[in-house]
Amino acid sequence: MIEISAELIRPPRKKNTTESLLALGTFLAVAIAAYGIAFPLLLPSITNEFHQRYLSMSMALITMHVVGGGIALLISPFQFMIYRRNRILHRYLGRVYFVAIMLASIGGYYMAWHAFGGIISMLGLGILSTLWWSFTLVAVMHARNGNIQAHRVWMIRSFALTYTAVTLRLMNPVLAALFDEITQFQVVYWLSWIFNLALAQYWIRWREGKFAMAAS
Repeated sequence: MIEISAELIRPPRKKNTTESLLALGTFLAVAIAAYGIAFPLLLPSITNEFHQRYLSMSMALITMHVVGGGIALLISPFQFMIYRRNRILHRYLGRVYFVAIMLASIGGYYMAWHAFGGIISMLGLGILSTLWWSFTLVAVMHARNGNIQAHRVWMIRSFALTYTAVTLRLMNPVLAALFDEITQFQVVYWLSWIFNLALAQYWIRWREGKFAMAAS
């Protein structure tokens, strides 16, 4: 009887796994965000050739991209945590997120122009920057029009693109073992955000199907 009771009160394994993945995802987002925000200060001490080339580029535009993206990445997971609990804070952080994305996207076009890997990398990052600010703008417009459901859907897509900063760094070591350096960057500059966006879209469709079944 005691064993049965213990089994009944034990948290479901699936829930524990989901919470662990969310915690890991949040940790990685915060870590990469902190790195991005600090990057302009760290750059002079980074000695590898890939990063040293940034010293001859526009630091203003690089800073817009890495700091803006870092702030957006830092805000994102907490927005999903607090949107039901503190609507006022959620609204103000959303404004900061929006401005950060706009600035980061402008810098993103500059980074795309100088991307390692030529035209293929340039197109991958350029499209990413365009979708990034576009999805965020659409989400804000839905919020201002009072369509909160559509706002959440588009913010999920926006966050998926913001999280590319993490996915790219996770994919790079794997791709480095499979391809030469140029091909590695050409692949990761497309795959990292396409993978995130596809995963976000799958989750959106799954949630919609779940709610539809509950309503029927």
